[in-house]
Amino acid sequence: MSDNLLAAAPPKSTFTPRQVCSFYFKPCLDDEGEPTGYYSCKTCGKCCKYTPETGYTNLVSHKASNRFAWVRWVVIGSLPLSFCESKETRQYTKLNLISVATLMSLMEALLKAVEKTIDEEVPDSFGLIIDGWIYGAEHYLVVYGCYETTDGPRYPVLSLSPVMDEPDDHLNAHGHMTAISRFLQFFGKLIDGCRDLVGDNCSVNKRLANLLRVPLIGCASHRLNLTVREYLDPYDSSLEAVQRQMRKLRTVKQAAQLR
Repeated sequence: MSDNLLAAAPPKSTFTPRQVCSFYFKPCLDDEGEPTGYYSCKTCGKCCKYTPETGYTNLVSHKASNRFAWVRWVVIGSLPLSFCESKETRQYTKLNLISVATLMSLMEALLKAVEKTIDEEVPDSFGLIIDGWIYGAEHYLVVYGCYETTDGPRYPVLSLSPVMDEPDDHLNAHGHMTAISRFLQFFGKLIDGCRDLVGDNCSVNKRLANLLRVPLIGCASHRLNLTVREYLDPYDSSLEAVQRQMRKLRTVKQAAQLR
């Protein structure tokens, strides 16, 4: 994840809620031309209730929910940003129409809002869960936070980005440590606050845990395998007999006798 994207300033609100509502909504009138207390959205036609002197939260929320729906649609569906400007999309959707520039600004604003929420929620002492994979010539690293809240444990995605973001970066443990330190600053946290590391039992992760001076909670599948072997050890002769019988039944002729 690039520094430019993470550090993008949220768009400033240049219009008041009243101005926003005046642009997107029109009052619903009765047969005598008197206000009914409802406002109709100029884009989708939905009527929203508005009570004088109570603010414009209800109307502004309607506009915001439509914009969030665009972000969710594009992100969850792995769609291109130009999807919102597609002629076919605009023909069949009932959402308020937006441009690519607006969609990008909404994504950046949402990113900053999520960063702020995580910043306020993550304690100074936390755990990290890491995993890496290679796609083409790029090595990616995903990092999850791990901490307790009053509502239970939380595991938010903190970063999903290439390890080598600068010309002098490397794929070793020091490179991973630099990559982790780089994004933690956006949440107001220091890498010294990491209390444990969860990841594969590879040499890079072991070295990274040593550099951080924290325990590495590695993959436990091999320990589960040893436990299962120990549990099945008394039944070794029976299992061997079943294995011999299954070898005999591998042929089509022998298998037909079981039908």
